[in-house]
Amino acid sequence: MPAGEVAVVGGGLIGLFSAHQLLERGYAVTVLEAGSGLGGGAARVNGGWVCPARSDPLPSWGVVRDGMRSLVSPGSGSFLLSARALPRVAGYLTRFLASSGGRTFRRSWDELDLLNRRTAGLVDELVAAGVIDDLQDEGFLVLHPTREEAEASRASLLSVSRLGLCPAPEPILERRGLQELEPGLGDAAQFGFVHRGDRWLDPSRLVDRLGQSLRSRGVRVLEDTPVLAVRQRGTKVELSTRSGAVEAGHAVIAAGAWAEQLLRPLGIRGYVTPGKGYSFTVHPKHPPTHVLRLGETHVGVTPMGGRTRLVGMVELDGTRDGLRAGRIDVMKRKAAPYLAGVDWDASTDERVGPRPMTPDGKPLIGCAPGAERVVVATGHNMLGLSLAAPTASLVADLVERGSAAAVPAFDPMRFTHRPR
Repeated sequence: MPAGEVAVVGGGLIGLFSAHQLLERGYAVTVLEAGSGLGGGAARVNGGWVCPARSDPLPSWGVVRDGMRSLVSPGSGSFLLSARALPRVAGYLTRFLASSGGRTFRRSWDELDLLNRRTAGLVDELVAAGVIDDLQDEGFLVLHPTREEAEASRASLLSVSRLGLCPAPEPILERRGLQELEPGLGDAAQFGFVHRGDRWLDPSRLVDRLGQSLRSRGVRVLEDTPVLAVRQRGTKVELSTRSGAVEAGHAVIAAGAWAEQLLRPLGIRGYVTPGKGYSFTVHPKHPPTHVLRLGETHVGVTPMGGRTRLVGMVELDGTRDGLRAGRIDVMKRKAAPYLAGVDWDASTDERVGPRPMTPDGKPLIGCAPGAERVVVATGHNMLGLSLAAPTASLVADLVERGSAAAVPAFDPMRFTHRPR
């Protein structure tokens, strides 16, 4: 195959956005997807948020406390650990703890903004091209039971707005003002405010439209084709599959929560660990028109064209699948005080999807050591949709220019032990 052909491993959000960007720059693209359809993993099981203003890294002392509490009381917190799985995720957790200090957290947040600053413009280009057709911008409604919590939350977003990543949040509203915006709010929603700049869409619709767009423009999509290994051989890259080898001039490893098994043979210990995120659908008497952020519950509510989706939690149990009904029940208990007129027993579409978690909350984006024709693009934690467009642009730069386009903050080798 010619050097102008790129093989993208993974048909999730990062893989599909990367395929689009590479196609725009004139490359022939093949997407290899392990599953029976595009958008496996967490690509369709998320809140659909395109939210550069909220792209803060997960590692923090508050999340560490949540994880410790969950070992004693499994129904508490939003970052859930399994005692039986601790040996399997020990390497990840050790580095997660080291990344949770205030100074390290702040630096990681600033480094994520290197991507965030490009999100809005690149997403607008996809809207103009007709790839995205349902982007909503009515605003996020941030809800709290007390004025003190609402003021603290607003102050945090106000500091983000001063960086130019979003407009300033609107003034705090009390109960009556909130009910005028959303009649279906429960008693816990006493104070809140509207925050604009972050947007949302239906992620399944996005995956389908991206897939249709890519196929119509000549991208070859190979489904049911798990990649077993990626090797650079001279000026080509060879990808091993069960049905034989695929060759290309470059390869992009965008395999999400499955990436680690491809990275280790390349000399990269990325500690990409699956963090299971949950979602389900309810049918409120008064469906919301805004995305709702429910206080300190870490549960979010997204209106999706006649459906209302609830999302939340990160569960680390060393597995990529296996829905636990008890986790859904915890989310329902947390959300119920904020939403009235909901039959919680009638929930549908209960799903779990593995998010590719890294110890410092930042993705791995860069060339493989000694193999510049292999580009790594994975480990986006819970920010895959928000960071997909700028990641894809950086991936295309790396394919064109090699390590000259690298951004040190996202170096895939940053967790790999280097002998002295």
